[in-house]
Parts: sequence; C-alpha cells; structure tokens
Amino acid sequence: MAARPPGTPAVLDEIAGLWHVPDLLSEGPARLRAGLRVLHLGGLWAAALACPRTGFARTVRLVRRHDPQALHVLHMRRGRAALALAGRHTRVGAGQLVLVDSSSTYSGRFDDPAGHHSCVIVQLPRTALPLPPRTVQGLQGVPVPLGPGMGRALARWLADITGRPHEFAQTDIPCLADTTASLLASVLGAAAGCVDGLDAEDRRRALRTQIRQFIRRHLADPLTPDGIAAAHQLSRRALYALFEEDGQTVAAWIRQERLERCRRDLADPRLAGRPIHRIAARWGFPDQAHFSRLFRSVYGAPPRDFRRRVASPSAGAGRSLGGGQAEAEFRFRDVLDVGQEHPHVA
Repeated sequence: MAARPPGTPAVLDEIAGLWHVPDLLSEGPARLRAGLRVLHLGGLWAAALACPRTGFARTVRLVRRHDPQALHVLHMRRGRAALALAGRHTRVGAGQLVLVDSSSTYSGRFDDPAGHHSCVIVQLPRTALPLPPRTVQGLQGVPVPLGPGMGRALARWLADITGRPHEFAQTDIPCLADTTASLLASVLGAAAGCVDGLDAEDRRRALRTQIRQFIRRHLADPLTPDGIAAAHQLSRRALYALFEEDGQTVAAWIRQERLERCRRDLADPRLAGRPIHRIAARWGFPDQAHFSRLFRSVYGAPPRDFRRRVASPSAGAGRSLGGGQAEAEFRFRDVLDVGQEHPHVA
C-alpha cells in the first residue's frame, strides 16, 4: 500500500482510531481527499466516511492491545470494499452492509476503480444487538443487501442521523442509539432467518421506526391512518396501538412532524422570500389561522415573529430556535479535508 497522500492523515487517523485499525493507508493519488463525520451516542457511534482507495487491517497484535468487545457494521453507500475474514473473502458493494466483531482479525480495502467511496460505519456493544451469539458469529463477513422494507429503512436512518447531527439534542441520545440498534437487529436477524427470535419489543420498535420514516417521506402528501396501515400490512387498530405505546396518537405525531418542517423552513434564510401561508400549505396546513395558533402553542411565537427573530443577527449560532432544545454540536464532529472528488460526507 502506498504512503498517505498529503491532506488525508487527519481523516484517516481519526477513523483508524475509532475503528481500531491503525494501519489505514490511502492508495489514491494525492489530489483525492477524505471527509469524516462522527456522531457519538453513548456506547454506540456512527461515522460517515468519504475516502479514496484505502486499505485497512486488524491484526492479532492489535486485538490483544485493545479490544472494545464491540461489533462493527460497515454499510457501503457508494463504491465497494473487499474484506478477508477467517479465510473468507467477501466483496461488499453499494447498498450492502457487512458485520465484523472487534475480537476478530481481518483485512481489506476500499478498492472501487473510480476511487470514490462513501460509507457509514457503526460500532455498538455486543449486548446492544439482541441476537444469539451463534447467529452473530455466522453473520460475520457475510454481505447483507439493504433491500425493500427494513433494509431501506436502516439505510435511510443511517444517512439521516449522520447527515444532520446538529439537529439532535443530548436528550435524544438514548432514542437514537436504541433505534439504530433495533433496526440493525431487525435487518441482521432477517438475514439470518431468525426474526422470530428477536425480542418482541425490538420488533415493535423497529416497525415504529419504519412507519415513521414512511410518514416523514410523505409529510407533504395526504396522509390517513388507513393508508399508513395498509402500506405496512397492518390494521388501523394495530397502527394505533404501536403509537400508543409511546404515549402518542398517529395524528398528533404527524402534526408534530409537519410543524417541525414548517419551523425549519421559516428558519431557513434561503426561503426568506417564500410567503408563510405557502410554507404552511406545503406541509399540510391550508388554514393559515389554524396553523398560526398551532405554531404559537408549540414554539411560543406566531410564525411571522418567529421568522423575524431567527433572521435577526442577535439570534446567534447554536441558539435554540424554538422547541426548547439547543443544538447539540458538542456531540458530533467533522474531520474534513475535502477535495473535489469528495465534496461532502453525507
């Protein structure tokens, strides 16, 4: 493997330290740079990485030196990776993930001919994945496609949380970590043919996440409980029961998400010229007076006043813009040295 080109050590050192593979070396030309975004969620972390052709290795010596007793999941979003683990040679392509245990030795490389790679790496404690140890062992090094259903829900979830970490607060950590682990358990359990062995609460939590992802994708469309239930092969009663477990109704959760989309649009300087009634109508509030009352009850100010306040210079970076939660920028960090070939890590 070639020496690291100028500009990439910060990113490669950071991901090597997280992933416990300090032999990460770039094989790409010097003009190819890398980018990394890391989101820490207590005992679990997720990192979005963009990099050139790069090799990695975890040796017996490294395992003996430090073993976090954790599982690593590599989800390829663009490009491909080759992995050698326990005598098995695996190729992981875009739209697939692979699981490895930190106690295992392995080597591999990101080796797409075009030299463009984008992936998400997740580390979580073994105890956070409610699957039998034998099942986890059998899944190591096996490419798992993220197809329709829970696979795509997981892919969207990982892209979402690593793409907008600044929107989360400290109090969100348990929910983010639990949801990530539950989605992984559902996808990996299905891949191993043992979904029936998952804890019932984990299955319900994963299904709630899938339904919420569906709703978020269709917030600008007409949404009804019957339509949502039918899209997930549920009865309306079963859908209501899933949400009631979290102390919410379906309608209240949809209203909350739509109000949040309105809040973001009102705070976006790029949309400063868009009339408030158009923003409200886009997200399902055709009655402007009703929307204004709802918005004020949640965010403490009418939409017009809110927009004026966040647009003023005194608003300041990092200030809470309604909702009572300050942005949690201290919980994630970008280690970026980005060239033209890797414009972002999202």
